[in-house]
Amino acid sequence: MILFDSNLLVYAHARSSPWHEAAKQLRDQAAEGDLEACLSPQILCEFFAVTTNEKLFKPALTPEQASKEIRIYWEKSNFKKILPKESTIPRLLELAAQRNIQGQHIFDVFLVATMLDNGVHIVYTQNTKDFAVFKEIQAINPFTISVKA
Repeated sequence: MILFDSNLLVYAHARSSPWHEAAKQLRDQAAEGDLEACLSPQILCEFFAVTTNEKLFKPALTPEQASKEIRIYWEKSNFKKILPKESTIPRLLELAAQRNIQGQHIFDVFLVATMLDNGVHIVYTQNTKDFAVFKEIQAINPFTISVKA
């Protein structure tokens, strides 16, 4: 099982991105069930935050457009859904303390804690450095590996 980071979903929607085609292909494989992949609510919130922000995404989606995309991912695609569990916050706090996490990096820790509580150990992301301190998971940049045809 592979967690898709929000940047893959963003690139799949950003036609101007150099990673658009590769991200779209991966997203479509997962949505159709040809690639065992999952999403979390945090990922979908990050997708909304980026794609509706004119400074980060041009042309920005309207909140209605972003919501429609999120509903498709959550309700109609074959992406599995992983959710935080009762043990996720204690795990987050332990991981953060072990690694002296500060500031915005807590969101990466929350994602890792959610992954581990759901038995997911691989994340596809372009931001592999954000996850380098977590030996419990493997962060893979799918744009540096060949994509299945």
